[in-house]
Amino acid sequence: MKILWLITARSGSKSIPDKNIKLLGGEPLLNYRIKTALSLGINSEVWISTDSEVYAKIAEKTGAKVPFIRPKNLAEDSTSSTDVVLHAMEYANNNGFSFNYIGLLEPTSPFIRRDYLINALEQLDRTLEATSIVAVKVQRPNTVFVQDDDKYLSEIANNLSKLKYLGRQEFRKQITPSGGFYISKWLDFMNNKSFYTSKTLSFMVDEISGLEIDEKIDWDFAEFLIEKKIVKQY
Repeated sequence: MKILWLITARSGSKSIPDKNIKLLGGEPLLNYRIKTALSLGINSEVWISTDSEVYAKIAEKTGAKVPFIRPKNLAEDSTSSTDVVLHAMEYANNNGFSFNYIGLLEPTSPFIRRDYLINALEQLDRTLEATSIVAVKVQRPNTVFVQDDDKYLSEIANNLSKLKYLGRQEFRKQITPSGGFYISKWLDFMNNKSFYTSKTLSFMVDEISGLEIDEKIDWDFAEFLIEKKIVKQY
């Protein structure tokens, strides 16, 4: 099993300026994913896809490879992660690299455990019909309590009226992608151009590992987790 771990780290974050290199617990955010990926063994390579020379130097200093600087047209707000992944895969194919798997790791999920990545890759490898595997977490709140924005909570009221009582037993266990990792068999991703197919496996991660840093409140919570030694720094 030879895997390319691709860490995507464009510059220009608006919610938290320079989020991907901002210091979290004294460490640039993207370093958490680099160090975890590097710890996984010799049958993998860790590449950074970035549009920033500054980000590239930080990544290289930590031990990742930066084989290219991402073109500006793939570093816009509207750029899809699929296009970024395909760009890196095409670079690999055109430059003599050979991999069995592609793994996307985003800096905004710094606390995914090493053993989760190992177990997910092994599960995908032994499930012949599966194309990919994606980290998921329990959905909160349950969609019983979700509706389109409106003046009145009519849809929620209708949902609740169908329940006998508000106990956990009434709610189905629902899951949602956590952002923690996306792994696909190489040829399947080239063909499907997506980590999501009808044969995508789900891999449950705990709530702390599933933390995704999008806004300042997420950042503050991540700092709290490190300060209280609830998580390791990488």
